[in-house]
Amino acid sequence: MDIARLKINHRGEPVPGFSGDEALFDKVAHAIGAALPEDYLKFIKIADGGHPEIGVIFLNDGIDDNSFDVNVFYSFSNSDHPCVQRAIDDWGRVLGKKILPIGEDGGSNQFYLDLNDKPASVWIYLHDEGGARVKLADSFTQFIEQLTSDPDFI
Repeated sequence: MDIARLKINHRGEPVPGFSGDEALFDKVAHAIGAALPEDYLKFIKIADGGHPEIGVIFLNDGIDDNSFDVNVFYSFSNSDHPCVQRAIDDWGRVLGKKILPIGEDGGSNQFYLDLNDKPASVWIYLHDEGGARVKLADSFTQFIEQLTSDPDFI
C-alpha cells in the first residue's frame, strides 16, 4: 500500500502520522463493536487525517465517468482535521453497527469501512442520494490502491 503517492496534506503541508495514545484505537474499536483492520491502522500511523491530492475512485473501471472524490480522511489525534470520533457520533446510528467512518467527500457523503466483512470492505454512504450505499473496494488496501488523480484537474 503506497500511502505516500496520495500526497495527503493540510493546506499544502504533509500531514503527520498518528501521535496519540494507541489506546484510542481500542476505544474506537469498542465504540463501533469491532477491531480496526491492520491496513487501516498502518495508514493512520503514517497519515493521520488530511486531504489527499490523489483521491478519486472510479466505478466500472471509469467507463461511465462515475466517480467519488475523497475530500478528507478523518483523524484520530490531529485537531486540525475532522475527527473520527466525531464522525462516529454524527453518523454511527445512520451507518449501523461495526461501521467505521474514515472520510468524506465534498458533500459530506461518508466513506466507511464495513467491519462486518472479512476483510473490511470500503463503501460510500450517499446521504444526498436518499441514503444509497455503494461498495467501492473489497479491502482498505484495495481502496487506497484504486485511488487516482482527477483527470479534470491534470
